[in-house]
Amino acid sequence: MLEYFFDSSALFAWGDPTGSAGKKIEAFLLERQPSAVTTNLVFAEVISLATKRVGKFKGLTLGEKILSSHFIQLIHIDEPLQKEAWQLYKKYKDKDFDLIDASSFVICKKRGIKEIFTLDHHFSQMGFKILL
Repeated sequence: MLEYFFDSSALFAWGDPTGSAGKKIEAFLLERQPSAVTTNLVFAEVISLATKRVGKFKGLTLGEKILSSHFIQLIHIDEPLQKEAWQLYKKYKDKDFDLIDASSFVICKKRGIKEIFTLDHHFSQMGFKILL
């Protein structure tokens, strides 16, 4: 089955169902009922982002929405994956993606995921197709 990856920017947008990106994501999830993944690091990143930008209540609401989703599986970055991400992060000195992005790239490569819900151009730099 084809899997998709959700980055923090897409998850944050999904938290606002009135925005154009949020509507697009919601429609995609309801129409296709895809198998999608994100990581515990991306989850922490998006909750932090939501809390800082729109407040703790919205952060809690978004966190519950993600955790209760039937479409999005949360993958935990363990020590071996973290080491792989660190090596990838170090390898691309000319790119300004962060370590969380590097861990996302590693997960996507390992799972054969090619299509990413994100607003982050770093994924296209690494050869992934961006869906937003």
